[in-house]
Amino acid sequence: MTTADPLVIHSDRGKIRISEDIIMTIARNAVSEIEGIVSISGGFPGSMAKVFSRNTTSKSGVQLEKESDHLILNLSLEVLYGIPIPKMVEQAQKQVKQAVETMTEIHVEQVNIYVNHLKTT
Repeated sequence: MTTADPLVIHSDRGKIRISEDIIMTIARNAVSEIEGIVSISGGFPGSMAKVFSRNTTSKSGVQLEKESDHLILNLSLEVLYGIPIPKMVEQAQKQVKQAVETMTEIHVEQVNIYVNHLKTT
């Protein structure tokens, strides 16, 4: 059901509100066990930060943007040297989308990944 806030779910028994922190925690947990991802932290480049609307919440390397009927998630990652980055990022995008949608039944339109650091040792 489309609502003004995708984090509010209406049912016959009442209203359910899922906090932004819960969504961001699900996203962090979804990528925490992917081989090659060292951490989920850091900031986003200035040009990327400018495109976010006032409906954006950010915490610990995850930004959550709310649209009228879906979410857009942006993650800032540190990755390990030697692991193919595109393959790792595709896996992270898939796992985040699947975890958030499965646990909350809220549509995730995009999962954008910013690789901000490469750990060499």
